[in-house]
Amino acid sequence: MFIDNSINYNYNNPKIIIIPSHSSVDSMNKTALNQKHIEYEGKLVDFHGWEMPLHYKAGIMKEHLTVRSSVGLFDVSHMGDFIILDKSSGKGFQSLLTNDIINVADGKCVYTHLPDDNAKIIDDLIVTKLGTGRYFCVPNASMIDIDENWMKENADIELIDISSDLSCIAVQGPNARILTSKILGEYINTVGKFEARIFNYVSNQFEEFNSLSKESVKKEIGIVSGTGYTGEDGFELILPNALAPALWDKLLKADMGFGALPIGLGARDTLRLEAGFLLSGQDFSRDRTTIETNCSWVIKWNHEFKGREILQRMKEEKTHDKMMGIVLEGRAPARPGSKVRLADSPHEIVGSVSSGNFAPSLGKSIALAYLERQYAKAGINVVLEYHGRELKGVTTKTPFVTKT
Repeated sequence: MFIDNSINYNYNNPKIIIIPSHSSVDSMNKTALNQKHIEYEGKLVDFHGWEMPLHYKAGIMKEHLTVRSSVGLFDVSHMGDFIILDKSSGKGFQSLLTNDIINVADGKCVYTHLPDDNAKIIDDLIVTKLGTGRYFCVPNASMIDIDENWMKENADIELIDISSDLSCIAVQGPNARILTSKILGEYINTVGKFEARIFNYVSNQFEEFNSLSKESVKKEIGIVSGTGYTGEDGFELILPNALAPALWDKLLKADMGFGALPIGLGARDTLRLEAGFLLSGQDFSRDRTTIETNCSWVIKWNHEFKGREILQRMKEEKTHDKMMGIVLEGRAPARPGSKVRLADSPHEIVGSVSSGNFAPSLGKSIALAYLERQYAKAGINVVLEYHGRELKGVTTKTPFVTKT
């Protein structure tokens, strides 16, 4: 994620190493909030072809802790936005997904995996049911084109890509609901966790689910979604691009005494890691299955989907690798690719790290790692090795930080 994890940072004033970009500043995609990032002194970097803020002047540590204790705002407008309609005959959208998106209430948000024929995860998605055979889907930014092509080729659906029409402001933290309702109205709080409503961002009123369309999102219609990527309560406010800068300012300048801050990609990564959330392209990249990622809970066996038989066999045989958390003794972060060895048998490699970073909420470093099945349990002392450097730790269940 743009942070050189081989360095033991002072996270109050982090030394940031920017990976050389293959994109010039002029060729990078920019969100509708790009000018706001400049105004709020964001450190802009190339993130999958998007010019995005790594952090602002407060720094990664303060941004992270502000989200945990109060409220922060993220620009996640680089994420994709699809409207998906099942055709009257043939295989619908659910035939592509591990989770059940049919037998849920309208407005329910469902976290699911998109597997290939070999049960490997192509992408993880949030899908919101808008009515019978009608869905709103959020793919990861780098996977928009890949997901769209796969979905169209493998299901009988109409897919309407509205990614370029919408922005997304994630308001996250214990005070997120208070802040958002101050600006958009108290009724916003009727949207629960993993629920969504169609919202008119001009009149500040809810609309019918069928009002979301390619035409309406160019004007005033968007979505209020009770979702996020931090482990905190809050909303993702998905709205027309033209309306995003003004809402960003209103939220940050509201006189609530919360000390709300804009939050960059650096703290977004440490927050999601503490919550034990997967990062597309790092924790999986079409090389792992849902069962290996310890996300069996997103598999509903009541329908057919690609890779189902493979996952069923893995479930029965129980010989697969499994993701576990590792808490390290000090502040030095583990690097992705670090080998995991048993502390009492240091010559035996039992797994590898997929994600690692310093955890500001814990004051020590943490990692996600794929371990051989027999060692995928809490309380095992391990040593992580990367280019001759060794870090001691102990395996644990995730999330690393649990909210009460």
